[in-house]
Amino acid sequence: MTHVLKCAATFATYCYVSLVGFLWIAQRRFQYFPSRESPPSIRSLPSVFQQICTFEVLTTDKLRLKGWLWSRELNGALSHIFILHLHGNAGSRLHRLDWAYRVRTRFGCTVALFDYRGYGGNDGYVSEDGLIEDAVAAITWAHNQALQTHQKLVLHLESIGSAVGINALMRTPIELRISGIVSEGGLSSCSDLAKNMFRYLPIELIMKDKWCNTLSSAKCLSRNTHFLSLHGQNDSIVPLWSGRRLYEAVSCEKKMFHEFGEGGHNDLMYQPSYFATLEKFFKSL
Repeated sequence: MTHVLKCAATFATYCYVSLVGFLWIAQRRFQYFPSRESPPSIRSLPSVFQQICTFEVLTTDKLRLKGWLWSRELNGALSHIFILHLHGNAGSRLHRLDWAYRVRTRFGCTVALFDYRGYGGNDGYVSEDGLIEDAVAAITWAHNQALQTHQKLVLHLESIGSAVGINALMRTPIELRISGIVSEGGLSSCSDLAKNMFRYLPIELIMKDKWCNTLSSAKCLSRNTHFLSLHGQNDSIVPLWSGRRLYEAVSCEKKMFHEFGEGGHNDLMYQPSYFATLEKFFKSL
């Protein structure tokens, strides 16, 4: 009996160590799900999208990353708003095109959809430091564009994009004027989520991209920037408590947390009060 128990313990230890080793090697495949292929050309899209143009930014490590820019309607209700969208860990800018269409149609503002390295036909491989550097380049570009057109810059940060954007603001080479930040399904850190999901694994030891500086970066945001957090009560990917942790850390004096009682993680756009909440926020800037 003792021999059987020793064998079982040895086998369990071997399985555990193998699992930890596998996660160490392959963890980014389980953390990021980029669509690496280039989206279709603008000319191949329906006529309503023909005003979109492609833009490029250059990162500090010399990567040229592409995005889509949909300029404002000059007579739009909120044409003074310039939105830079930093998306979550899956897909590409193509998968945010419906969101951009609804936002621009309703508000007449400028919308820029940006793809990180490894996403949407861009070169490079995904990592925490890489995504932050990408966002630094994109935010700096958007800031300069908004200055030229006399618009107010709003960062719309989706899911892990909240960690990307907030951390990037701490690395920008110059102080940028950000009028507003919208965090949709935002998170406190990836290590928080991983520890909640895998309680018996040594997450702090094996996780490469923890995003553990997100809360400390949120505490350093400009107090004059307006902040809006949107979160679904039924979010099973980034639980409500994680979004609350991020919101509570934010140092902005004018901030608001809006919960959607029927909302999950990827369906907030379809909740009845979604666009009305955005409109109220944009008008307050």
